[in-house]
Amino acid sequence: MEKTRAAIFISLCYLLFTFGYVESRGFYHVGELIILIATYFLVTLFYFKPQFLSSLNIPSDKHSQIFILILIMIVNIAQVGANLGDSAQTNWLVFSAANRTLAGFSLVIGLTYFFKKLPQLFVKHRLLLLIFCAAIIRLFSIFSSPNPPTDIFYILRDGPKLLFRGINPYELNYPSPYGVYIPTIVFHYGPLAPFVFLPSSAIFNDPRFTLILVDLLAAFVIYRLGRHLKVDDQITKLLVIIYLFHPFFGFMTEHAWPEPLSTLFLLLAVYFTITRRQSILVGTFLGFILSIKSVYVLPLVTYLANTRAKFYQFLLAIGIPIALSAPFLLANRQLFLDRTQIYVTNPEKIATVLAPTNISLSISAVILKYTHIMLPTAAVVIPGLAISFLSILKKSPNVSFALLSTFIVFFTLFMLGPFVFLYNFAFLGNILLISILLFSAKDKI
Repeated sequence: MEKTRAAIFISLCYLLFTFGYVESRGFYHVGELIILIATYFLVTLFYFKPQFLSSLNIPSDKHSQIFILILIMIVNIAQVGANLGDSAQTNWLVFSAANRTLAGFSLVIGLTYFFKKLPQLFVKHRLLLLIFCAAIIRLFSIFSSPNPPTDIFYILRDGPKLLFRGINPYELNYPSPYGVYIPTIVFHYGPLAPFVFLPSSAIFNDPRFTLILVDLLAAFVIYRLGRHLKVDDQITKLLVIIYLFHPFFGFMTEHAWPEPLSTLFLLLAVYFTITRRQSILVGTFLGFILSIKSVYVLPLVTYLANTRAKFYQFLLAIGIPIALSAPFLLANRQLFLDRTQIYVTNPEKIATVLAPTNISLSISAVILKYTHIMLPTAAVVIPGLAISFLSILKKSPNVSFALLSTFIVFFTLFMLGPFVFLYNFAFLGNILLISILLFSAKDKI
């Protein structure tokens, strides 16, 4: 199996996967669900039978890969412009024109990647120009909507503020200002989340500035990892731009979805898996993810198993969230467990507090919509465990395949779980994006 062909294949899967959820914004849509499931089967087939690529008419040269990545970048930037200007934004008229202008400017810069002969000064700085545009659009998306119509913004703003005042953030409980998705604002993220968002919430009364910094740090890690793996410089830069210009990055920043944290920590775990395989930092960063969303434990344990991690790395990944949870467990054990475990894993509990579970873009939503049957937790966990076990038995040959196994387990759980939304799919897309980088490496990893 040639690595460039594999990188091109995953690039096409990324493009297909993105089209599988952006039009519906991650809500119920039969056509998009079929696209997502088809992509899942393609990635799964490649993981278990990588030799099947030889039967596909896929090019295997670097220039074809660069062309495909440029095309993906252009499509992403164009969709960013198309999705800007949400009418729900308070200051939409003030910042919409600026954001659309920046998106248009970014698209023009992106199109220059199709040309070979350009002034060297421009070529040298166009990546920085695009990073600047991506950062400013994120900033303006925050300014345009100081009070977004989403529960997550208030959760991540007010939970850390309680912690700043010496109050248990899990005591947060008040009627949602909008009540569209969740009628009550309660803090349900893991014990690391209030500390991560505390500075931004305390200083700016807004948690979203943290997410801008996190996205920029993730882009930097992608670039550093590409340099370390000796990936072609243009391919690395294109992947940085594709990451920063997710079609809904303005919308996701506005709504304060914290998934960029999971992407950053996973990137750092992958980085140290490759650069210092036995480092405690591998387990530490995976532990940070679980300290925000403990429900991600199975895919991350699968990653550790498929990278032949040491016992202490498993111990750190599991032990860090437990250690961070200890103060909150001592303060009010029942409240903490109810908010962080039962509230986000029990289908019946979710059904009582979350309105759109039957319009989520998932298999479980289809079943609920047409049969009124809610899949029990066992129906989610058992298939997840099965696919995890099979992927471990397959014995991933390298970190690239180990990361794909993580994607496969995540997707299985999301499709059968009680809910999955746009930010979950964006996170899965980022896993594929990192995989493209790894498969583009010149050296063996």
